[in-house]
Amino acid sequence: MKDLSQMTDLQLEIMDVLWVRGEATVADVHDALVERTGLARKTIGTLLGRLEKQGMLAHRENGREFVYRATVPRSGVARATVDNVVSRVFRGDVAAMVSHVLEAGEVREGDVERIRELLARWSPGPKENP
Repeated sequence: MKDLSQMTDLQLEIMDVLWVRGEATVADVHDALVERTGLARKTIGTLLGRLEKQGMLAHRENGREFVYRATVPRSGVARATVDNVVSRVFRGDVAAMVSHVLEAGEVREGDVERIRELLARWSPGPKENP
């Protein structure tokens, strides 16, 4: 299977169509992406075939058409991508990555509160005295 952290933007766009719809034909994916990508239907078909060979998709036949579905969840791709960034860019320092995101101004309203909630949920609680 392809390294999930190394997917291209176009591959992610194709996967996104399948994650949202559950299943889609070449025509469905083409229609969803043609305005943004300008790619021909045949090119989309080729890309779907490559993603299937890499283990990212599977298909079933519906008459003469293939109907594709993702075989990997969005969460798996997201996790692999973030793990790769933390490992390669921040040398495993999660705090440095979070600090970078906060300092870069990429924070939307409510993000800081949500981060606090997540940290509280994942932080070990106070130790009880025996």
